[in-house]
This record gives sequence, C-alpha cells and structure tokens, in this order.
Amino acid sequence: MSLSMSTAFASRVCTTQGTLHRPRTSLPVLPSVPTMFRSNRSFPSKISSASVLGHRSSRLTVTAEQKGKGAGRGGYPQDEEKASQLRMVAEKMDAFFASSDDAAFDAVASPDITLHADLLILDKDLSGADKVKETVGIYTKNYDYKHQNIAHGADIEGSSVFHFWLHQDLKKKEGSDGDGQAAEITDGSATKAAIWRYVVDGSGKVTDIYFLTQLTPDEKVSMFTDPKLGSDLKFDVMDFKGPTREHEDNITSSMLDSAKIFSEIWETGNSSLADDILSNKFKEIAPIFGSKIEGKDKFKSTIDGLFSNYNRTGGMSAFAVDPDSNKAFIHWESKGTMGGDGPQGISLFGLNMLIFDSYGLIETVVGFRQPLPAERMKYLKKVPEKAGAAV
Repeated sequence: MSLSMSTAFASRVCTTQGTLHRPRTSLPVLPSVPTMFRSNRSFPSKISSASVLGHRSSRLTVTAEQKGKGAGRGGYPQDEEKASQLRMVAEKMDAFFASSDDAAFDAVASPDITLHADLLILDKDLSGADKVKETVGIYTKNYDYKHQNIAHGADIEGSSVFHFWLHQDLKKKEGSDGDGQAAEITDGSATKAAIWRYVVDGSGKVTDIYFLTQLTPDEKVSMFTDPKLGSDLKFDVMDFKGPTREHEDNITSSMLDSAKIFSEIWETGNSSLADDILSNKFKEIAPIFGSKIEGKDKFKSTIDGLFSNYNRTGGMSAFAVDPDSNKAFIHWESKGTMGGDGPQGISLFGLNMLIFDSYGLIETVVGFRQPLPAERMKYLKKVPEKAGAAV
C-alpha cells in the first residue's frame, strides 16, 4: 500500500462537513509508507504487481477470481457505454484543472458530491458541489502552471476513473496571498504531482472524490514544523514516460492482474511474490514525504519488517489500467493494529500509480498516502485561525 500524501488549497474553508487548513511548514523526510508506529519500520507504498508475460514463477498464482476481473479491451471492461461515460468524466475534470474551467466541473459534479479528507489539509470530508468546486478552485485560480495530463484509467467494476496530472513551472499569482511570502517562495521552479479518483453514479455524475497531491513550497512552509521536512522533489514529464503500446487485451489484463497480486502482498505479507513482478530497477517514490525505496530486496525487507509487527484487519482496493500506456492505478485502504504498545486502531488510504517496463514488470511506483495520527501531531503546525493552501 503506497503511502505518500499531498494536497493544497489556498484559503481556509470552514463548513460543518470539513475544515480546510493552510499548509504550515514541511514534514521530515518520512518513509513513503506509514512508518508505522513503534519502531523504525516503514510501511512503503502499496505497489501494484505487473504481470510479466512469461516471467512469473510457479510461486505466483493468479486465482480465477483475480485473473482478468473487470478487464476488457484497453483496461476497460466490455461495457463500452460505461467506459465512455468514465472517459468523459476524466476529460472534463482534466479541463477543470488545465484551465480552471468551472463549466467542465459543473457538467459532471453531483449536487451532493463529497471531497474526501486527505487528513493533511482537509481534516474532514467536504460535501456539496459549490463548496467542493470553490475549495479546489482556490488552487486553480491562485497559481499559474503548465498542466500535463499524464494518465487516466477506468475502473468499471468500481464505477470510477483515476487521474494523474503534473503541474510544472508552478508559480503563486501576485496578490493571491496577503504578505507576498508565498509568491516569493513558489516562484515558478516547483512542480506538483497529484492522483485523483472520481467515483461516478449511474447518471454519469461524480459523487465522491479521493485525492492526494504533492505540496507546493509555500504550503510546506506554512504547514510543517520544520522547513527542512517534506519533499523537495521536482518532476518532469519524462519521469513518468514509458513504452507506449497498442491496445492488447493480454498485456492490459496482465498489468491488471499484477496490480491485484501486488495488493495481495500487502494483504498477506508474502514478500516473495515481489520477485516475479518487480523490475531489477524497481523504485518507489513518495512525492509528499520525499522518500524512496530502491530495489526489490529493500522492498521485501520493508514488507517483512512491517508484518512482523502489524496485523491487517481489513481494508479495500480498487484498480485501473491506462489503456494507452504502461501505467496502472491502485486506491487502497488499510485498517489494522500494531503489536506490543503500538497503535491498536489504524485506518488510512493511499493512491498509487504504477509504471511498467517493456517486459511488463513494475519499474516505478509513485505513491501517495494520508499521514498517520502520530505524524500529524509531531510534524504539523497547529491549524491557524485563518488558513489557506492549494489543493
């Protein structure tokens, strides 16, 4: 389960459903997975397992229930009407972020849409189309950036679509903050990566949004207790580039199978499954925390260390594949307890994008997660009377 988090909203929004906080100063460089809690063991990002087309060993078994579940041409199951509906939602939301197109948001937002809290900036869920649009729009209207739509993938079974975008040359607009400090800090050299998942009802309207994003420089300074904490990672489009491919059902289904199998690693602690699905160049990047896991052995040792002290008691996963590229998505939720004197009630979610190499192995995982309660208490400033950050 990948664990990296991020987000930004610029101006405090207080409602009965949620309070939007202004970033406060930067997090320490934390592991991309919850450093769960009692010792130094980290909880790395939930990584998807890329099916390897002939590279799997006999130890790796895809069950009939897992294999190809929900998969069809190009990662979109054989429900063309639903697939078209979900693609349209992704295109409208991309237009909203690309050019602050309010009409595009209005076209797909349900009146009672809910923006789910990331527990970093948004403490509680926020509901209502106008409130959600205004809150997310704080970012789109107060920052200049070059918008890059990296990938999206439809999850027919879960009636949702994943969306990964990158903003380059990020700059706070003049006059968008009171003292000018934010504009001075966020001066056009930063980038912002984000993953969104939009859940869609039968009429094609978005009812739920889950999001996690990289923080802007001014958000980190205002949010965290130490300006040295958090991620200073800068991304380029080429960082997410991979082999493009034709729509081939066997490859797409294989990628989807691998994502589900990787999920099994996190559900069972069976790190040996990683041998058949991870590239020798494997790395996991946490855009929020700035940490990295490099190499299969490091990943496996992280899993082994975690499950020696962690008991997963529940959770969920949703999956999707981008039909035009080498990318898949996972939305995971984990509930569990730690051994000894560790926390007994842990619950958090994360969003991951998985990048496959030309052999169908997972080469890179870009992992976002919510912060743990202990991390919030230790690293986040108190919420100021007047807050504001950018989503």
